[in-house]
Order: sequence, then C-alpha cells, then structure tokens
Amino acid sequence: MTIRARILLVAGVAVTLVCLMALLLYSGARRGQRLRQQLVSIQKQIDSLERLHSFAWPFLNQLAQARQIREDTGPVLREMTAAVEVASARLMEGQTLELKGRVLAGVDWSEVVAEQQEQQAQQEIRQMLLDWAALAERRVRELPSSVPLEPQVEWLLYSEFEQTVGQRIVEAQDKERAEAASLEALLDDHVWQARWVAVFVPTFGLLLMGLVTAAILAPLRRSLLELTDVARRIGQGDFDIDVIPSSVPPDDLGMLSHAIGRMARELRESLEEKQRMIRAEAESSEREALRYQALLEDTVRARTAELAEANTRLRESLQELQSTQEQLLSADRLASVGRLAAGVGHEINNPLAFILSNLRYAHQELNELSGAPSEELRQELISALAEASEGAERVRLIVQDLKTLARPDDVALGPVNVAAVVRSAVKMARHETRDRALLVEECEGVPPVHANAARLGQVFLNLLINAAHAIEPGRVRENEIRVVARVSVPGQVTVEVRDTGAGIPPEHLRRIFDPFFTTKPVGVGTGLGLSVCHRIITSLGGDIRVESEPGRGTCFFVSLPVSADSQESASPPAA
Repeated sequence: MTIRARILLVAGVAVTLVCLMALLLYSGARRGQRLRQQLVSIQKQIDSLERLHSFAWPFLNQLAQARQIREDTGPVLREMTAAVEVASARLMEGQTLELKGRVLAGVDWSEVVAEQQEQQAQQEIRQMLLDWAALAERRVRELPSSVPLEPQVEWLLYSEFEQTVGQRIVEAQDKERAEAASLEALLDDHVWQARWVAVFVPTFGLLLMGLVTAAILAPLRRSLLELTDVARRIGQGDFDIDVIPSSVPPDDLGMLSHAIGRMARELRESLEEKQRMIRAEAESSEREALRYQALLEDTVRARTAELAEANTRLRESLQELQSTQEQLLSADRLASVGRLAAGVGHEINNPLAFILSNLRYAHQELNELSGAPSEELRQELISALAEASEGAERVRLIVQDLKTLARPDDVALGPVNVAAVVRSAVKMARHETRDRALLVEECEGVPPVHANAARLGQVFLNLLINAAHAIEPGRVRENEIRVVARVSVPGQVTVEVRDTGAGIPPEHLRRIFDPFFTTKPVGVGTGLGLSVCHRIITSLGGDIRVESEPGRGTCFFVSLPVSADSQESASPPAA
C-alpha cells in the first residue's frame, strides 16, 4: 500500500466517523423536536378543554343577570356559542398538529386511529356543551317573568353541566395529561440515549482512529529507521550496500530504498575510478614536484636575500614611527593640560573668592583689634576661618576631581545631611545669585544620603552657579532659583535645582554632560562643571538628569541613595 493510499484510508475513516456522528446528532435533534411539538400540542389541548370547562358558570351568571333586568337571553346564548366555537377551533387545531406530528414521526396506524377518535370525542364534548347551553337558556327563558332566577335553580343547572359535559371534559383532560406524561418519559429516555451516544461514539471513533493510525505508522516508522541507517552508512563512506532490507514493503519507501541502493553502487564505482585517477595524478605530480623543488630552492635563496634587505628597511621605518607617536602623545598631553588648566581656573574661582573674602575680613578685624577680642568677635573670626578652610578644602577636591576626571577615587563615604550641604553651597554661591534671582531652599525633613559631603557640595555649587548664569542680572524679584529635597521613592532622595532662566535648547540637552561642551562664549566657560557633577553623582551610586524648556527655565534632578544607617534606625524593631 502506498503512502497516498494510507493517508486516504485515514481520511476516509475520519470522514465516515464524522458523518456518522452528524447523522446521529441530526436524527436525535429531529426526534426531540417532534416530541417537543407533541408536548406543546397536548398542553394546548388541555388548556382549551380547561377553557371550555370554565364557560359554564359565567354563562349561568349572565343568564341570571339578563333574567333579573328582564332582557332577552338569546344574545347570551349566542355569545356562549361563539366562545365555544372559538375554543373548539383551537382545540381541533392542536389536535391536528399532534396528529401531523405522529404521522411524520412514523408511528403505528392504530395510534393515528386513536387520535382521530379523540377528535370525535372532542367534537362530542363541543356538541354536548352547546346542547347544555341551549337547554339552560330555554329553561331560564320558560320561567315566569315575575319569578327571579333563584340560586338553587342556577346551582341545579351547573350540577347538570358537571355531571354530563364537565365529566367528559375532565376525562379528556386526564387522558391528555397521561399522554403528556408518557411523552415526557419518552423525551427523557431520548435525552439519556443522546447523552450516551455523545460519549461513546466519539470514544469509539478515537479508539478506531488510534488503531488505524498505529497500524499505518508502525511499518512506516520501521521502514524510515532502516532507510535512515542506510543513509547514515552512505554518509560515513560505506558504499558496500548491495542488499536492500527485506522488511521494506514494495511501496513508495521500497522504491526509495532501491534508488538509494543503486545510488550507493554508482557512488562506489565512481569512488574506485576516482582513486585510480588520483594514483595516476600522484605519480605524475611527484615527478613534477621533484623538478619544481629544484627551481624553488633557487627562488627561495634569491627571495631570502631580498627579504633580509626589506626587513632592514622596515626596522628603520618602525623606529621613525615610534618616535613620531611619542611626539603626538606628548602634544596631546599638553593640549589636555591646557584645557584642564582653564577648567581649574573656572572651577576654583568661586571658592578662592570666598576664601579671600573671609581672610580679608579676619585680617581687617585683627588689625582694628587693640586688645583682647570679645567673645562674639572671637566666634565670628573662628567661623570666618573655618569657612575659609572649608573653601580651601573644596578647592583641593576640585583640583583632585579635575586631575582624576577619568578614573574613580577613594574618597570616604558615609551619611550626609543634604540640608546642611545645600545651605553651605547656597552660602558660597550667594555672590553669584544675589543680583540675579531670589534663592529659595526647601531641604529639611529628608533622611541622610550615602555620599561625601565635600563632593556633594561641589555638585550643588556648580548647579547653583549654572542656574545663576542662566539668568540675566538686574531682575531679582522676577526670577527664582529653588532647591527642593524630597523622598521620591523608598530608599532614594531627589534634590531638584530649578531656575527661571533662559533654558537649554533641545539639541544641546543630550550633550551637556560631555566634557568640554559648553554653550557659553569662548573664554567664559570650559564645559567641565556638569561633566564633573555627572561623574561625582554616578560614582556615589546616584543619578542626575535635566529637564529644560527654552525661555521658561531648567531643572536638574539629583537622585541619591539613602544611607543604610538611617534606614536601619528608621525601621521598627523586630518582634
């Protein structure tokens, strides 16, 4: 059997199972629909009989009212007859639908005859009801006009109705209810059968498909394994394959195995022919090699002499290149030193001015002092000298930062009070900001950060001076520089330095932290301040970013980790 025939066999079995399931489901659904239609028809008949039964007492009441007001009872009888005809028509319609359903369901002819008998019985009920109504109307009409219709007479007429027509209606209703109960039981059985069919037919189909698939795939897999082993042997160079495995069936795979065997034989013959040609070529090549070897030795001796001369020239050129490279490195170092010197002058200008101001103040006070200084003056001098010492320390750190711009340092880190550092930076930058903007500081209430106070002060000082330089002098009340510290996320403090200056163009925002990049005129700035700030913050494990809009100002965000000591002290004790 070919592979195509096997696939068609599997597809045929699958299609047959699907069609069988569809046929069973369709027949079950149609049978359930017919049973439901019969139940609906029987219920309509029961309702119609109940409606006929309910006509008697209202009819007697209407006769009594017509008798009381001395009107003709004929219209009441006609209304009763019309109502009975309408209810009987509905009853017959339901009976006709039930009869059609039974005929379509293919029931026995005796059941059809029974249904026809029921129709005749319902016609008799209709006629009995009409006869009773005519009799009751005649009796009421024949009574003397002066005598009212007493309740005893009305009850007697209703009792006659119950004993004749009512009894027949009740019997017909009981018969219909019994038939409905049998149909409901039949419908329950049908649902139970459909449920088991829905379970067993797919299960049987899956088992059958599994068996057919296994019976088809097992030989295919065995044949493929054998062909795979043959192909592996051919790939390894074993072309001595003359016997095709006997287990391969005479199908598509068998034809493939025969083709592989024929290919192996042809490859073996080709390999033997190629080996003979290689041996012949090897003998010829050996003779040519001996001749070329002699020529090659002469050529090698000549080339060796040329290479020795060229090697000497290359050695001399290498020495010249090394000398030129040293000169270029020296020139590049000198250029870097020049740029760093200009940056040092720009960075330490403010701390030196602060140091000189405090030293002048201390010198002036000491010159004017004639005796022992007062305690207040003594404290002021000590404070001025301490601040000058702090400024000198900042100058030293600035120079160290500029010297080690490209490598990390070993400055000691620990808990740092952000508010104190910001206040110190504000104090040092006061001479730059007082003629340009109002400086607002909101840094209280944040936990200490893990940093170095001197380096953190250098960052804030650079940011404050840059903010001041972004504002034109002379309009102090119209501009503002605001420094705000807050806990942005758990374990991190963010310091915002915001100004209302000219802002930074969008094309410059991505380069402001590059070394030597500046938007200031030549000779005013070197472009090292923000680069140093970026290196300091990243070395402290923090982050610095900027947001700016031309004409509306700039805001620098400095984020630093909270000190571990402060976190441990703030955490509640363990239970």
